[in-house]
Amino acid sequence: MLLMFLFTIKHCIADIFLQTYHKHVDKSKYFGTGHRHYAEHGACTFILLLFFTNPIMALALGFLDYVIHWHIDWAKTTFCKNFEIQRNTPTFWRIHTLDQIAHFSTYFYITCLLQ
Repeated sequence: MLLMFLFTIKHCIADIFLQTYHKHVDKSKYFGTGHRHYAEHGACTFILLLFFTNPIMALALGFLDYVIHWHIDWAKTTFCKNFEIQRNTPTFWRIHTLDQIAHFSTYFYITCLLQ
């Protein structure tokens, strides 16, 4: 339970706070400027997991978080771009809800792997 709580804090820091420092990020490009953001998630997961598992497992799961975060954000951004869904619409925020559920499902999966 503690790990899930710490993942919530980690997610808020990486997904909200750190993104305020990013300029001109286009997550709809598969190999684009979004990778700094995805790498921040992976690095923060790695650091957090050092307190719960060995360094090799922490590194592997940090990399897993990086890859999964990349694909969740890329899919959401590409979908919204292709269907011209604007950020200020209810549809965007519904899709964003699914995006956040996917991220927290990743953390739940990682937590289960460590049990």
